[in-house]
Amino acid sequence: MRYGHFDNEKREYVIERPDVPVSWTNYLGIRDLCTVISHNAGGYSFYQNAEHKRITRFRANGVPLDRPGHYAYLRDDESGDYWSVSWQPVGKDLATAKYECRHGLSYSRFSCEYSGLEAEQLVFIPPADDVEVWDVRIRNTSGRRRELSVFGYVEFSFHHIEIDNQNLQMSLYTSGSNYADGIIEYDFYYEPTTFHYFTASFEPDGFDSMRDAFLGNYRTESDPIAVERGECSGSAEKGGNHCGALHKRVTIEPGAEVRLVFLLGVGARAAGREMRAKYSQPANADAAFAELKTYWDRKLAVLQCKTPHEGLDTMVNTWTLYQAETCVVWSRFASFIEVGGRVGLGYRDTSQDVMSVVHTNPAKCRQRIVELLKAQVSMGYGLHLFDPDWFDAAKQQAPKFKSPTIIATPDRASVIHGLKDTCSDDVLWLVVSVCEYAKETGDLALFDEVLPFADAGEASVYEHLKRTLDFSAEQVGPTGICKGLRADWNDCLNLGGGESAMVSFLHHWALRAFVEAARYLGRSDDAAHYSALAEKVRAACEKELWDGEWYLRGITAKGRKIGSRENAEGQVFIESNTWAVVSGAASPEHGRSCMDAVDRRLYSQYGIHLLWPAFTKPDDDIGFMGRVYPGIKENAAIFSHPNPWAVIAECKLGRGERAMKFYDSLLPYNQNDMIEIREAEPYSYCQFVMGRDHTAFGRARHPWLTGSGGWNYTAVTRWILGVRLSFDGLIVDPCIPGGWGGFEVTRQWRGATYHIAVSNPVGVEHGVRNVTLNGAEVTGPIPPQSAGSVNEVAVLMG
Repeated sequence: MRYGHFDNEKREYVIERPDVPVSWTNYLGIRDLCTVISHNAGGYSFYQNAEHKRITRFRANGVPLDRPGHYAYLRDDESGDYWSVSWQPVGKDLATAKYECRHGLSYSRFSCEYSGLEAEQLVFIPPADDVEVWDVRIRNTSGRRRELSVFGYVEFSFHHIEIDNQNLQMSLYTSGSNYADGIIEYDFYYEPTTFHYFTASFEPDGFDSMRDAFLGNYRTESDPIAVERGECSGSAEKGGNHCGALHKRVTIEPGAEVRLVFLLGVGARAAGREMRAKYSQPANADAAFAELKTYWDRKLAVLQCKTPHEGLDTMVNTWTLYQAETCVVWSRFASFIEVGGRVGLGYRDTSQDVMSVVHTNPAKCRQRIVELLKAQVSMGYGLHLFDPDWFDAAKQQAPKFKSPTIIATPDRASVIHGLKDTCSDDVLWLVVSVCEYAKETGDLALFDEVLPFADAGEASVYEHLKRTLDFSAEQVGPTGICKGLRADWNDCLNLGGGESAMVSFLHHWALRAFVEAARYLGRSDDAAHYSALAEKVRAACEKELWDGEWYLRGITAKGRKIGSRENAEGQVFIESNTWAVVSGAASPEHGRSCMDAVDRRLYSQYGIHLLWPAFTKPDDDIGFMGRVYPGIKENAAIFSHPNPWAVIAECKLGRGERAMKFYDSLLPYNQNDMIEIREAEPYSYCQFVMGRDHTAFGRARHPWLTGSGGWNYTAVTRWILGVRLSFDGLIVDPCIPGGWGGFEVTRQWRGATYHIAVSNPVGVEHGVRNVTLNGAEVTGPIPPQSAGSVNEVAVLMG
């Protein structure tokens, strides 16, 4: 079943049927102000922080779906009929009204055709201003004059998500609203610096700033009393539930159009007044939207491809990069699933997210790298979940909200957790991300920048990375394999102090990346030392973890093997087998064998399962894993995040057909016409897909904020297309299906542009015979070319 299509020319996904089974969301904002919005205009806004700087209210997992939201209502003042520009919340019969939603890059456009009127609500956040713009246009196609009322409506949050949901005895009496100069100003009295506003380009005919007055008793956003009767009541009060609601009466002649702009912003009335003056000029709204489009055009132009695979092109050229960027900018705690109940950064998540977008967002990636390094303790491990503000002196000195409810104030030391709460994989990811950033930007000075540790002391970034590698070398079990500690990448696999195969493979991977950097920086002693350590780790992995056909997943504290042929359940895991190959630790023979097992035992038409067979009963030796239903999340679901690791592994083995088979199975684009199975949006990777043990096999859940986006982008661009970097230059080493005759990639790097044309005349899957740069043959990586130059790279496979 199909609900929409990709419009590649406009870089939009077009939702033609609004009655999709779940919320299909989008992210607005590229700097400090963010709105998470659904295909029906439901969602919420926040400023910088989804937990403690909320602007509008949201009721997660509620009924009706996606409430409340950012709504524009229309009312025919002659008949009294009313509807919303987005299908919901009013929800007109789809037999009598036509609705469409276009999700674009940091904007969403809602439109409807009903009762002889065409209406559109374009919602976006300008790059330069902390304001959400609703550009509403209404065109009269009925052939007669129309008298209409237009209402804009949002429900304000109490600023802190825990107060929204838990502490109403305080919040209901400490927020207030008032109206003047066409602006509703909302404040939280205990925070004298916190204000939000709702205003518009016009002089309103009415307003409400009290939610209950606008909606009416025993009503919802579907049938607000103010819209039903055609006027607001002018409500404002200190205390209570607050909203922004503005009303304007308009007369539209046949064939004519009216344009109204609503504005939701951060700041007091003065800020609202400034934005109102600016965006009352339609040309300024148009210019701001054009600036947003240009921002994304420039970013996407850094890497574009043209291949025989339309779905790959669509996702890589637009949507997968967009998803990866969203994770880096907004972290993982602002969605319809993670609704801001936590704050800050996940160490392993952010370390991996950075890796994928160093080419399109180097400044943000550098910021994240520094934040991560400041959250590393001197012993070498990272704080699994942390708020960068903890380590920012200026923000620590800024005034903070303090509830009158007596809650003990934690001291700084309380956020520095010990080994019992440490995840063994967290900082290893960052080693490679720092190296990838340096290769991309040439910013080698970062290695020598001195940064503090979270607990005490300071060191250069280079030394921070050494502490990471040394920590993993010290935290090993009796067989020499790295300890799993609290958990490794799989939070539900808790080995009780046992050993993690995945972490030892990650350790080998990080060691090899660091050795490459050390050699390039001329630090030969370190290169030799850590190269020897990498070999020691590799030998231990091959000796202790090979199980005959594939690699073990780990060893419990009691010595029990996990991920072994000996087990009745959990015989094969994707993580250890893919990383054995990706890390370079596996021998070619073992690499092919273990990935054959992944294909044979874990592959399905909807993606690769995390493990097989599923665990069917609780087992405290392996932690929480056995307490998850079979086929859901970590217990034998198709967990999306490690799927691209399998793609990379197959590329490293030179098997392009299988790499593409794995990529295609999870690709959301390929599921556009099977939404009755997938349910989730087809333009975003989801955290997991229900596995074959579940009755809803193929159903996708938890979109957007997952490492799946960044890793799939990396798998395609650097390994299938083969365009990646070393410290010495640009490498083109594709691994593709034999049926591809060739492809093209445009890549910008350090100010130069490279037009790469790959030809595959004899239909191989891997192997390069010849590379030329501007007509001259090149051996080895292509060195950086002068900024501003345009270079032609021809690659002959064979």
